[in-house]
Amino acid sequence: MKSPLPVFVEVILPLALVWGAGFAGRRWLRLSPQPLARLGLYLLTAPLIFKSLLESSIQAKEAGRILLLVVLLAGLLWLLAIAVARLLRLSPEDSSALALVSMLINTVNYGFPVTLLALGQVGLDRAVVFAVGHAVLGNTVGAYIAARGRAGGARQALGQVLRIPMLYAVLLALICRATGFTFEGAISLGDVQIALWPSVYKAVELLAQGSIPIFLLVLGMQLGNGAVFAGDPAERPLLVPMLLAGGLRLVVSPLLAWGLTWLLGLSGVAAQAAILEAAMPSAVLTVILSTEFNVQPRFVTAVVVGTTLCSIVSLTVLLSLW
Repeated sequence: MKSPLPVFVEVILPLALVWGAGFAGRRWLRLSPQPLARLGLYLLTAPLIFKSLLESSIQAKEAGRILLLVVLLAGLLWLLAIAVARLLRLSPEDSSALALVSMLINTVNYGFPVTLLALGQVGLDRAVVFAVGHAVLGNTVGAYIAARGRAGGARQALGQVLRIPMLYAVLLALICRATGFTFEGAISLGDVQIALWPSVYKAVELLAQGSIPIFLLVLGMQLGNGAVFAGDPAERPLLVPMLLAGGLRLVVSPLLAWGLTWLLGLSGVAAQAAILEAAMPSAVLTVILSTEFNVQPRFVTAVVVGTTLCSIVSLTVLLSLW
């Protein structure tokens, strides 16, 4: 076991300092996270995914096992959330909120930077596969959970999936790999040789390089938006579900992922990346879904903020074990 202090200083502290910059920008400069969040989602995530998959040495068999782990992990967490909700006799609305924050993981804004610093590019390549599978689940199953009982919920869930830019980046990367296309060589215009494709790929690389800082700044700004969940007496009965949801997300989830890596035969960096992604806090997507469908948005926001802050300790401990 490593000493936790060097792990914290080398991996978590750089991220926390960038969060702090985003937090300060939100609190004192009144910067809105929405434009940067949309920038990251629609313009930066796809190039990062595309570049990682195109350059990755990951094999189809290994990628398939990671995707299967994502599905099994989500299913197990959903079942546990349902069990906790029934044990506490929560209403359907509260049960949906509990399931959302327990299942949906901050795989991109938080997971990518941590994995890159802790495991390097090889680990990030595996985290990308995890994130793609989780994005599909989050925008389908997550939307279904939030919209249960609401007309048009299934149609809206399908629309959510079709709006995920990273899916199109995955398809394009797979096509390039299957056809053997590379961004090399030049095109001829008369007697002039123009290195068009290398220049195009340089643009992709520049966008991909800008993604990690933007993700961290957005997360810090969103922490600046977070409400403290304690003042309203009417909300105090949900403090226990909130603590249990945090336990499912930060403790139970990585333990389940560890068991699944053993069951599915994943080892080395692939197993570490999967467990690390599974240990991330609740996703900001849960706030969007809970607000859209009016499913306890204050509860969900409090869990997102709480798990993000507590993850500073939980991730330091986890990384110290490797």
